[in-house]
Amino acid sequence: MTNQVPRVAQRAAQLVQRVLNIADQADSASQDGEIRSAASAIQLAPDDPLLEIWVAANEARLLNEAAGVAFRRGGMQEALSLQIKAFGANPLDPDIAGNLAFLQLRQRPPQVDTARQLALNALIMRDSRYLTGRIEDWTAFAIASALSGRERDSRNAWFVTVALAPSLERQCKAAINAYALYGERLRPSVEAMLYRVHTSGRSERSAFCEWPAHWMATRQMR
Repeated sequence: MTNQVPRVAQRAAQLVQRVLNIADQADSASQDGEIRSAASAIQLAPDDPLLEIWVAANEARLLNEAAGVAFRRGGMQEALSLQIKAFGANPLDPDIAGNLAFLQLRQRPPQVDTARQLALNALIMRDSRYLTGRIEDWTAFAIASALSGRERDSRNAWFVTVALAPSLERQCKAAINAYALYGERLRPSVEAMLYRVHTSGRSERSAFCEWPAHWMATRQMR
């Protein structure tokens, strides 16, 4: 956590930035393929020494599952402890790194910098199940970026999720829930995402993706 996570995050940030820049400049759904292609190119170099470490993959998966059970029953600190152990057992598993990022965001107060670094770690770990990275990790990166004052990164990361999400309705709901949970620091980037969905002609697919956003309509009525 102390030595490897910041180093890997620094490398990942450089690769992620290219995807964010493409998403920033995209102005139509026809460019989603370019965003997906750039996202799929994010990975550690084959000779990165991190790939040579010994991992306990089975133990890590069991700890990861136990952490999920603990979280669902409300045991936040137990879940975090188990997830840290899972990450220690296998830091190369994007599910495990991403779930740890999620738990860091759910701390009070949110451990924003650690969560952002872990989300970057998860995005750079290649897995045949997630060729463009887990949508949850792009979401965590967007949230952590907003909470740390990196407004442009947050906005562009939400734009990336629009291009990558298997369900646009589910992703709009995730963005709205993030705003409800974390408050005004999320509002600018979430509104930018919903406006991007609207201008690309996709907002009619779901009430969650409506524009103007429901909280904007409420303010206008007052």
